[in-house]
Amino acid sequence: MTPDSVEVRLSRQEADYLVSAAFLKAAQIRRVCDGAVVGQSGVNLTLSRDLAEQLREELTEQLARVGFDEEYALTPEGQLLEVLIDRFQAD
Repeated sequence: MTPDSVEVRLSRQEADYLVSAAFLKAAQIRRVCDGAVVGQSGVNLTLSRDLAEQLREELTEQLARVGFDEEYALTPEGQLLEVLIDRFQAD
């Protein structure tokens, strides 16, 4: 891993959601898949910090669109989005 990259560990459910997300651009999904190593316990990604931040922004916007019900409680998709947003935090 280089200083300009981050490693992200995803469960298979999280990875499946990400690669099938219609709100992400095809190029973003390809770049995620290119950096993926599938293991028994999930998927490990090595991404540029820029891509991680782009994905975090897209996930945050999606959370605002679909992540809450009428009473502002998190939906199941909202819960998943919150986890993904945290995972893509490039410290």
